[in-house]
Amino acid sequence: MGKVSRVMGMAGVLVLAMGLTGCNNKLKDENARLLGENAGLRDQLSQTEDALQSAERQRSELAAEASRYRQQVQDLQNAKPAQPQQRSGFENIPGVQGEFRSGEVAAVVEGDLLFDSGKVTLKASAKSSLDQLARVLNGEYAGKTIRVAGHTDSDPIKKSQWKSNDRLACERAMAVKDYLVSKGVDGKRMYVAGYGPNEPKGSKAQSRRVEVVVMLQ
Repeated sequence: MGKVSRVMGMAGVLVLAMGLTGCNNKLKDENARLLGENAGLRDQLSQTEDALQSAERQRSELAAEASRYRQQVQDLQNAKPAQPQQRSGFENIPGVQGEFRSGEVAAVVEGDLLFDSGKVTLKASAKSSLDQLARVLNGEYAGKTIRVAGHTDSDPIKKSQWKSNDRLACERAMAVKDYLVSKGVDGKRMYVAGYGPNEPKGSKAQSRRVEVVVMLQ
């Protein structure tokens, strides 16, 4: 009986050991499976985080682009339509500047182009510009009333024959009017005015001028 008991005891231990070995193998397998699942979940989490970051970058880029578009739309709404540039007809005439004013347009002719100091005789070099001016007056402004206005600087008369700048301004305006008449501009629609130094411009040279002013109304 004693030997049988020992044998049975050893068999039991062997069975128990075998059972424990089997359980241990199952635990190892389960642990390996869990570790594999955990690694897979970490990969999925990393991929999800990358996708979220990419989506956030795209959202930021789209928001910035939408802001730019909104600003462009706002700028277009606020922008005033470009006004077409008025053409006086006096463009490209040497020594002549076209100016639009209330109800009139003026061809401002440089005084130093027209006359020597203190003189009222037109320079030969001025006649080409006045010829072009006459063509515009007879073309684009045919039939319109014209004021030929003389202007001087503020320097007092010292050497010339004129008693005042007013007289000099009138004579210079008359010289321009007479020349325009000789080029076919109807003298009946022109009159002369002399302003002397009373309407100066930015400099003395600019103040010395004759303005051929067309009444538009």
